[in-house]
Amino acid sequence: MHEGVGVPTDASAQRLRIGADLRRLRETAQLSGEQVARTLGWSQPKVSRIEAGRTAFTVKDVASLLALYGTPDDVRAELLGATAEDTGEGAWIVRAGGFPHRQDSIASLESGTKRIRHHQPVVVPGLLQTYEYARAVASAAGAKDPDAIAAARMRRQEMLAAKAGPKYEVVLDARALLLGVGDVDLMKRQLHAVAERAETLRRLDLRVIPLGAVVPVFSTVGFTIYEFQADESPSVAWIEAPTGDVYFSATEDVNRYAALFKKLRGVALTAEHSIGYLRSLATDVRRYVAVP
Repeated sequence: MHEGVGVPTDASAQRLRIGADLRRLRETAQLSGEQVARTLGWSQPKVSRIEAGRTAFTVKDVASLLALYGTPDDVRAELLGATAEDTGEGAWIVRAGGFPHRQDSIASLESGTKRIRHHQPVVVPGLLQTYEYARAVASAAGAKDPDAIAAARMRRQEMLAAKAGPKYEVVLDARALLLGVGDVDLMKRQLHAVAERAETLRRLDLRVIPLGAVVPVFSTVGFTIYEFQADESPSVAWIEAPTGDVYFSATEDVNRYAALFKKLRGVALTAEHSIGYLRSLATDVRRYVAVP
């Protein structure tokens, strides 16, 4: 078969879909195939073959493209998970950062998330952050442009109110709510904002593990489990780290994180009591956050 004519018979349906999604993301980022190839040190035909599903590609190839396009976490997890299933890779590490071209937002693909489970013991999740809190967190993490990151997070939060948005289940350790990235007033506003969203967002199920609770189970790191609308896409567990993100798509690994999330949820307060706890914590926040 000549290159550029038809589709090879050994191309999987999964690979064809991933390639088409990568093409849409490139076009959304307003990049040409030549620009992508030049930035990544590839040949332009390689980019075309990947997008057409005419060549086997690796998780590393797809991760490089998604980093260049500034793809949101949920879309990136879906495409990397699908690639891993197609290539037989069950776990992998994607190096964080490294590319100068980042988009503030990328529209989610048709095959988006239908359910997100998130445990966070350190910081308020990005989907629940206020602008000022998001900016403070990004600045504390050493980001070069905290305002751009905060603005992008505000846009990403719109998916929680969207008609076809995912169900978002969160278990927060109360200590994550008291990370002193700002002054008392900033922290108080952030606590009230989380409580308000827990009350008003239909798709949000928020549970808080209170300070001093007896915890027969815990996680030393935060993690997110993504489930996707596309039946062929495996669920993915994701752990974020400063220099690289770790993904797991093997069924036994995802099931282990799902079981851990269920146990953590069992330790937490009910959704209704969590809202009341957030309100009381906001009232008493001066006890926990030092005044500069």
